[in-house]
Amino acid sequence: MLNIRSPARTFFSNISVGEVDQLSATALTNTKGCRRKSRSFVMALPPVEGALFRRNYVREPVPLADSARARQRLLVFFTDFLSPDQQANFVTEVERLLGIEYPRTPGGYALHGDFWRRAGIIDVLSGITLVLRLAQSRGQLNQQRAHATARRIIAEEGLHYRIDDALGVHYLVDEEFARISETALAGLGQPRFAAASHALDEALSHLDPGRQSGKALIRGVFEAVESAFLVAINQPTVNRLNAQSIDAHLKPILMARYASYAEAQDKVDRAMEMFKAWVHSAHPFRHGAALAQIHEAPIDLAIMSATQGMAFLRYIVAAP
Repeated sequence: MLNIRSPARTFFSNISVGEVDQLSATALTNTKGCRRKSRSFVMALPPVEGALFRRNYVREPVPLADSARARQRLLVFFTDFLSPDQQANFVTEVERLLGIEYPRTPGGYALHGDFWRRAGIIDVLSGITLVLRLAQSRGQLNQQRAHATARRIIAEEGLHYRIDDALGVHYLVDEEFARISETALAGLGQPRFAAASHALDEALSHLDPGRQSGKALIRGVFEAVESAFLVAINQPTVNRLNAQSIDAHLKPILMARYASYAEAQDKVDRAMEMFKAWVHSAHPFRHGAALAQIHEAPIDLAIMSATQGMAFLRYIVAAP
């Protein structure tokens, strides 16, 4: 990620995390009937270390990475590291800072299980930060253990987030990459794209710090694109994605799709040249290398390649 120090970043680096949370909450609650405007205001703020997830990232309704198992483990994490009094304080903080009504019984007792299992994922991710802040009141060691536990849950359950040293939750790469990857996964929801979906999910798991590999990311995205390509062209005798199969089988599909457009041939040719260039650039990382060589891709190069590959993946899925 580029470290661009904008005027907004300079301003927000001089105020506390609590003030950022409160300022953002005010922006969200004081614009009734103007929800779109309030979303734009919050998106203009740069991510702040230690701030709540929903304050750093308010996005369009693209599904975020989620997991029922992770939610269950976070419920246990919540009860393990917060005393009953701190759990009551958590309820207050959720309602004060997140602006939602905490689930309760008719008698007014907090239903913590309902929150962790059923609340929106943005609120759950913000809840992790609130738990970690409250955990400190039981001692620094308790907070450190809670911090390590939360990080382990996110990593082991394959969620594409990270927790910073100031206790804030962020996208593992950045918001735009998360938007692209989650949208690409959502587009592979049809059963015929199951192999492509599995390959893409496995590829993205190699962004996690514990198993980070640029080569594996590129290779997995290539596998997902190749699988979707073979499904889209529906040619039983073709089993590889290469320049020849693109020209012979995908290009005719696109020419038929754009038949009514002026200069369709030129537009399709240019698009396919970009696609073939991406295939060519990713191809070396699909193979091994001599033992004396380190055949690994720099992570920033891998993210660039994966971003391009997922764009082609979405395009191919829509091709038939």
